[in-house]
Amino acid sequence: MANLLNIISGYLEILHSVPLFTIETFMYALIGGVLPAVFWLWFWMHESNDHHEPKDIIFLSFIAGMIGVFVVYPLQKISVSLFDLMDGNLSAIYIWAIIEEAVKFGAAWLVALRLKNVYDQPIDSFIYMMSVALGFAAMENTLFLLTPLFNGDMVASVLTGTARFMGASLLHVAASGVFSVFVGYSFYKKKLGKVSWALVGLIAAGIIHTIFNYIIVISDEQNMFIAFSFVWISIILLILSLEKVKMIKKF
Repeated sequence: MANLLNIISGYLEILHSVPLFTIETFMYALIGGVLPAVFWLWFWMHESNDHHEPKDIIFLSFIAGMIGVFVVYPLQKISVSLFDLMDGNLSAIYIWAIIEEAVKFGAAWLVALRLKNVYDQPIDSFIYMMSVALGFAAMENTLFLLTPLFNGDMVASVLTGTARFMGASLLHVAASGVFSVFVGYSFYKKKLGKVSWALVGLIAAGIIHTIFNYIIVISDEQNMFIAFSFVWISIILLILSLEKVKMIKKF
């Protein structure tokens, strides 16, 4: 107990030593990162308006997604040395995408998908995986906003926030959403079928994530337009696929 108090006391001393504007800047970045994600969460909840998923589980899924960012980054660093990857290389982009999608799925599984009384309809896979994806996007957006805000560059902050609102946040929804479609299709299948469909979903989500990220890496104005168009086309196809998932019945 004494050791715990010493640790807490140390953290409090660190917080007191941080200038006020730094804490305020972080709060602005957090708000700027979270609010757009909450908007998309509200929007996508209407895809399941016939059901009433527990709000506390959706909230926990969102928080789990935020925490997932801090799990993903160390794993991506480890993969660099493990697979001898080069930054910006297509193989690196795909492996990093797979890591992100796997961690997001793992978070959704831990919070919701393993619970039969919570995950009781095929479409629920989308709701919980999308909640995790938007939580992940919220924290990722917050971290991206910190640099321009710390530098006092409000224009860059607005541009960054807008770009991630329209592109990167929806990328996470598109990739995890496609993954969730495969998971939803396997709802009534036996364990081997569930695992097989999940692996195919992981590969598909990784490909979608990789295509977007690779276009961004080689970005110019035309490529940025292609990247954003790709995400929106993926979202349209996802919506159509979700209608099919809603109609899945046990035979």
